[in-house]
Formats: sequence, structure tokens, C-alpha cells
Amino acid sequence: MVSTTFEEQRERKGVADPATSDSATEQTPRRGLVLVVDDNEMNRDMLSRRLQRQGHRVEIATNGREALAIIESRKFDLVLLDIMMPEMNGYEVLEFLKADHHLRHLPVIMITAVDEIESVVRCIELGADDYLPKPFNPVLLKARINASLEKKWLRDQQEAYTHQLDLENRRKSDELEQARQIQLLMLPTAPPLLPHLEIAACQKTASEVGGDYYDFFPRGDGKLFIAIGDATGHGVSSGLMVAMTKASLLATEEAEPTATVKKINRVLTRIDLGRQLNMSLMLLEISPMQNGKVTVRASGGGIPPIYILRPGGLAEEVMISGLPLGVTEQTYYTLTEFTLKPGEGILLMSDGLPETFNSRRELLGFKQLKQALQQFDVACLTAEQILDRVSTISDEWADGYPLQDDVTLVALKVK
Repeated sequence: MVSTTFEEQRERKGVADPATSDSATEQTPRRGLVLVVDDNEMNRDMLSRRLQRQGHRVEIATNGREALAIIESRKFDLVLLDIMMPEMNGYEVLEFLKADHHLRHLPVIMITAVDEIESVVRCIELGADDYLPKPFNPVLLKARINASLEKKWLRDQQEAYTHQLDLENRRKSDELEQARQIQLLMLPTAPPLLPHLEIAACQKTASEVGGDYYDFFPRGDGKLFIAIGDATGHGVSSGLMVAMTKASLLATEEAEPTATVKKINRVLTRIDLGRQLNMSLMLLEISPMQNGKVTVRASGGGIPPIYILRPGGLAEEVMISGLPLGVTEQTYYTLTEFTLKPGEGILLMSDGLPETFNSRRELLGFKQLKQALQQFDVACLTAEQILDRVSTISDEWADGYPLQDDVTLVALKVK
């Protein structure tokens, strides 16, 4: 039996409490749907009317089992839960709510007697947000309900924001994946098969859309044109630069690499994407000779050197001078020419290989790369094996440290 206080008598008569009337207090910032769970009709009635006067919508349950059935059918903002009830007590209801993934964040304020401090401690340990002692203090009741609803609103707002971010990230990921697939379609599916050359190529990207590019253009006269490039950075913008570079290459039919490079540079410069977005590019013309040798003619700018690999562990750097394409039309590109004998090869790369970092943030660099290349004999290796050895150099140096830039490798060996 719960004793009737002077406050409760005022509630029954509908007399406004001057300490809590709307004229004496500020408007409650949050209104919510509240479930009152109590087997005592007097308590349910008094709590319901007080909550309704504060602007909340109220539903009631007479025991724990009924409360769970109602909670599963409606989305409540707060539960006022009595501890001692028949069929299913407040502890059991609280444990059920906190074990449910969808209900665990529903705020619960326990209704307790003044002398039930041990019960209060147990409820807090089970996950209750707060407690209200009986008989109810109207000021404390309002303050604790408002605080619980405010916390719930902030949590709901954060969850909605996080959900929106997840949707946006998913959309961007889908777009990047589509761009990545489009860019992969621009790369050759396999190197061309030629009677006088072994060719191998590979690419590793540091993001969903890479900025590196390589391509092969066999000609009917037995010549082979090779393009290898590196757009500024990586991501969608550099992928766009790769697409424009390939389109320019397909639309250009110059007689030699230098003329082609100049024309593509003019196209990319006039598109005017800004000096911060440009393309380091090298074009090679590989021509077979009757004596089994091949002539290599190369032109471009902003690209790492060509490594000529000769039997006996010899590695020679050949520099290709010139600015990256797309910076300015007022630039000069030279033509570099050399000859390869049977058993010799070349290694082409983007700068992602020498710029491989390890966990100490140390660069592999060109010096160490050249020293590593001199440790194996090209005469005993196929073009594919050359790439495998070079990839091992990079992997051993990085030792698990993630790529910071795209890595593109092309190896050729004269048969």
C-alpha cells in the first residue's frame, strides 16, 4: 500500500503545482513518448498526469511482461520502470532490454523506494540511466526525465549523422570503384606477343583509382610503341588525366616519339587543368633489326630513368629529360636512342618504386634500387622473372608498410 502524500492529493484534484507550472518554468526542450511501467495504479496515474502536463505522450504497462510486448510494438523515447512487480520484475525487464541490440540504448529510469539503495546500485550496474525515489519529487522528476531525453536526442542525432556519413561513404566508394573499373579497362589485358621480345607488366595502386598508366601499341611494320606514365597524385583527378592521355595517344599518329609527346603536351596544356595536375610520360619506339638486335628510341618528361639490364649484373641508367606534360607548351623534349642485344633487357617504372617507404619512413631511392638491380643476371631471367625480382626488392624494403604511391613496372627482354 502506497501512502497518499499532499502532492498526490493535489495531482488527483488537478491543482497545478506553482513550482512546476508552465508559467513558472521554462518550456521543456524535448518532448517524448514515455512508457510508465508500474503495478501500482496510483503511481501510474500520478506519473502519467505529471508527464502529460510536461508535454509528453504517455503509455502505461502494469507489469514487466506487458511492458516488453508494448516496447516491441512502439518506438519509445524513455521507460519509467518499477522494480518490484509480479510476473516479471524490473531487473528482468532491464536485463532483457540491455541484451537486445535494437533496445539497449533505450533510456530507462528505475522507480525505487527511498530505502532501496542496494537495488539502485544493481540497476545502475545493469545499465539503467537513472533512478527516481518514491514518493516522487516533481522537480527531480522533471529534471531527470529531461536529462535522459536530452541524452537520447543527442545520441539519436549522432547515430543519424553517422548513418548519413555511412551512406555518403558508400556512395563515394561505389563511384570510386566504378572509376577504378573504367581505368582498368584502359590498361592492356596482357602484353603483346612478339617474336623478338619478351614483355611483362604489372601495376599496384595506392588507392581505389590509380594515377599510373602503361600501354602497348604494336604497329604493322614490326615496331612496338610503349607508353608509361604517372599522373600527379592518385585518385579520381589523376584517373581523369590518365583517360585524357590515352585518348590523346589513340588520336595521334606521329612518326616518332618526340613528335607524339609534343602533341600530347599541347593537348593537355590547352585543356588547362592547372599546373598542379600534370602527367609524367615516356614513349618508347622499339624496332627490330635484322641482326637480332633492337633499337630503342625514347622521349618524354618527368619520368624515372630507363634501366638497361645487361648480362653479368650490369644496370645502366638512361635519363629522359623534359618537363611533365600539361605544365606548359613552351618546353623542349629530346630523343634518346640506344641498342639492345639478344639477352639484354630494360626496366621501365613510375616513381612509386624508388619512392617506396619502410616503417622508418626511409625511401628506397634510386641508388639502392640500382644496387639491388645489379644483384641479378638478366641473362638467366625471363621478363616475368625480372618483374618478380623487382617486386621482391620493393616488398622487402617496405616490410609491410603500405604503399604511398602507385607502382607500375614494365620489363622487356630481347630474345
